Amino acid sequence: MVVITTTELRKNFKKYFDIAHNERVIVHYGKNKAYEIIPTEKECENDASFSNPKLLAALKEAEKDIAAGRFTEIKDPKNLWESIK
Repeated sequence: MVVITTTELRKNFKKYFDIAHNERVIVHYGKNKAYEIIPTEKECENDASFSNPKLLAALKEAEKDIAAGRFTEIKDPKNLWESIK
């Protein structure tokens, strides 16, 4: 595990992003705050949502619907129901 300050992170972004692929990188921010740099692919592996077969099937079906043009575009979020008609 590597623990650094925000100043060190700003000076060496690439270095710490590369390190984060192999080990934990903790960034201290202020007196009582700390954050971890996690590559998105690792976050997805640890997220239960991405291993839920029903959710994954629904997402794939939604992608097919969008590709086939089966969706409703919301043109004005303030008039949501007018867009749905």
